Amino acid sequence: MTRRDDDIPAELRDVAVQLRALGPEEWEPAAPPPLRAPLPTQREPVTRRPRERPRRRGRFAGGLVLRPAVAAAAALVLVVLGAAGGVLIAGGDGTPRAGREVALAVVDDGPRGAHADARLRTTTMRLTVSGLPRVGAGGFYEVWMMRDAKHLVALGSFRVGADGRARVDLPVTASPRRFPVLDISREPADGDPAHSGHSVLRSRPIDS
Repeated sequence: MTRRDDDIPAELRDVAVQLRALGPEEWEPAAPPPLRAPLPTQREPVTRRPRERPRRRGRFAGGLVLRPAVAAAAALVLVVLGAAGGVLIAGGDGTPRAGREVALAVVDDGPRGAHADARLRTTTMRLTVSGLPRVGAGGFYEVWMMRDAKHLVALGSFRVGADGRARVDLPVTASPRRFPVLDISREPADGDPAHSGHSVLRSRPIDS
């Protein structure tokens, strides 16, 4: 027994002697048992493309989506604004039409070279006149909408300057369907509101 055996407790000394007697092959570690399934291999990371959302109908630049209800409301607003701004006028069939130009030409022995254009709108008319002589003694020109000599409506009056020109805005107080002719007459300042019978410019029927 060696000195090293003195350090081993008595109850383990026999075991130590037996272990020293074993050959080197007894000390080799046993091979691990075979694996039942292969170890998972490290996979390459997969880069996923972002999923594209389906494009919605009615989408405009900037991401604005015009829904049917919004489109209907916008159309109604545009019609109301157009009517308020005076850009529509009812035609002969009662359907709205864009504001139109109506030309007035010289009547019979009226002043040569005179001319007028009326832009009709919903409730107003812009009249542009040229070539009319000035009216003296407080006289003026009157604008009428008429169906015939007995059925007419006065819209307003105006005077011209030395150049024979004038531009006035007048209210349209009658329907062009019922009173389709525009007439400009020369009126004396006699206090009589009736048509004097001295027409100088007149249009063809508006709906013709």
